[in-house]
Amino acid sequence: MADKPYYPHKSIASLETLAKTLGIRLQLLLDLADKVTDSYTEFVVPSKNGKIRTVYDPKYELKKLQKRINSRIFELVEYPEYLQGGIKDEKNKRDYVNNALIHSGAVTLVSVDIKNFFDNIRPLHVSNVFKYFFRFPDDVSSVLTKLVTLGNKVPQGACTSTYIANLVFFNTEYQIVSEFKNKNIPYSRLLDDVTVSSEQVLSDEEITKYIKSIAGMFKKFDLKLNNKKTKVEHKIHTSDKNHFKVTGLWVGNNKPRLRRFDRKYIRQLVHVCEKEYEVSRFSESYHELWNRTSGLVAKMQRLDHVQSKNLRERLKTKLPQYDECAKIKITLLVKKTIKMNKRKQNNVGLSKQLGKIYYQLGILGRTDKNLAKSLRNQLKEKYSQIPSQKELWL
Repeated sequence: MADKPYYPHKSIASLETLAKTLGIRLQLLLDLADKVTDSYTEFVVPSKNGKIRTVYDPKYELKKLQKRINSRIFELVEYPEYLQGGIKDEKNKRDYVNNALIHSGAVTLVSVDIKNFFDNIRPLHVSNVFKYFFRFPDDVSSVLTKLVTLGNKVPQGACTSTYIANLVFFNTEYQIVSEFKNKNIPYSRLLDDVTVSSEQVLSDEEITKYIKSIAGMFKKFDLKLNNKKTKVEHKIHTSDKNHFKVTGLWVGNNKPRLRRFDRKYIRQLVHVCEKEYEVSRFSESYHELWNRTSGLVAKMQRLDHVQSKNLRERLKTKLPQYDECAKIKITLLVKKTIKMNKRKQNNVGLSKQLGKIYYQLGILGRTDKNLAKSLRNQLKEKYSQIPSQKELWL
């Protein structure tokens, strides 16, 4: 049988032990659980397909607690290889690249999507994860469920949500994976995206059977397939082999790659950076262009493309810079920040602001190292007790 998710630790047997595990006073823990509906900021973001997506950003105290739930509970789970998204794994990365690698060399690809996945994961199923997977008692499971859900769903934007998504099928998914594995059908899931593949051409009857098995698992949790996103491809029937993709990567060979068109596009962007650098390296538009290009080159590096090292070296010689006007603005911003009322020093917003200023000072240091160093030292002297963004959530 395929490996199941496994929690190799003792149960958290009481609310007192839960509070101790999470490093918080019990009463504060209970208070946060009871007022969770007031602990999110809601906003909307446009998705790639043009639709609007609602995202919920936990406020400081809840976010800090959810980070601890991740590091002290969810990250202690041993996750099977078929779960590929939203999991912290220092030894084996769980991302879109490894997800595609599982299916590299396939001849048939079947991709299905869970419709409105996070919005349709109900608190009952979340509670079952804590009760029957972690084997926590009812009171502990109830409090944890309150802390990682919002209303009748799992909120997109909470850092705990991806772990819930990975564990919600803990007692069902491995059975399907095992069945498929016995038939040499690799299976992987990157949150709401499920992919199965074969090194042979599968018949329509076989494909329908596999899709029905996956849909049946979803149905047990009141979830549905997004039929519009169900996709079946056969490599030998695909006129443009560059479209034979898993999570955005071409899998026609033995390892995932970027399409030739994508690689050409990234090379063109690097060339554009080299040209624009000479005339507009101080402009906001150039900063945005360079950052976007750098991210795409990083993607090439992640995939070990031969040209990526050369492209990275070329970009390093064309770093965005600040002109005299921007230099004055940053200097004034630092002085204004230093004069801020000390009572605001513990505000989480200040930590974010300092992080942005330090980033800007890094850019300033490319043309005026002495000024950047002086301003950075002034900030550090004034705000030496303020933790960084990373330290805030430990």
